[in-house]
Amino acid sequence: MSELEKLQRRLLAARGEVPADLVIRGGRVLDVFTQEILEADVAISDGRIIGLGRYEGREIFDAAGRFVSPGFIDGHFHVESSMLSPPELARAVLPRGTTAIVADPHEIANVMGAEGIRYMLQASRSLPVDFFFMLPSCVPATPLETSGAELGAADLALFKDEERVLGLAEMMNYPGVVAGLPDVLEKIILFRDRVCDGHAPLLSGKALNAYLTSGIRSDH
Repeated sequence: MSELEKLQRRLLAARGEVPADLVIRGGRVLDVFTQEILEADVAISDGRIIGLGRYEGREIFDAAGRFVSPGFIDGHFHVESSMLSPPELARAVLPRGTTAIVADPHEIANVMGAEGIRYMLQASRSLPVDFFFMLPSCVPATPLETSGAELGAADLALFKDEERVLGLAEMMNYPGVVAGLPDVLEKIILFRDRVCDGHAPLLSGKALNAYLTSGIRSDH
């Protein structure tokens, strides 16, 4: 079946003119935009939600007495802090509703460098929880550390085009950003077309203005 035919079939199902592939019936649907709980069927065709309301389906799942909610996304996570590998972490969080994680592998990279990032990418493939990554911006966290690894902009560039890499993780070296240190700014420039997360405790005034001017738009 062509993409055009698939779309036409989904439209028919969305209009209620043909049965959906699957209908989740009788549940209480959480609308995260209006913050309402709706009594509605959830119709699914071709693996996509195509409508809420009253639908017929080739398969019916009885969700009476249950809540139906979008999967939770953990927007900032350090897998290593859980003391679990990605597969075991997925096993723990999926039953509780988390279906996606945006991880910063700072801790493993701090010790193992690029090899640690490669491990995280490989170990998190094809799991029931989707793992995405922000590349660690400060390895080591400070020049005083002797944890084993060092990652510059050239090292991070090797991972930039990985499918599940979203951007640059929390830039903890906010003094280096504000002071315009070249090795710090090179990392931000590398990800200027992606998301750059921040980490700037108590920063204010003109120093904060300088931090924001670099292109960082969030704070840990």
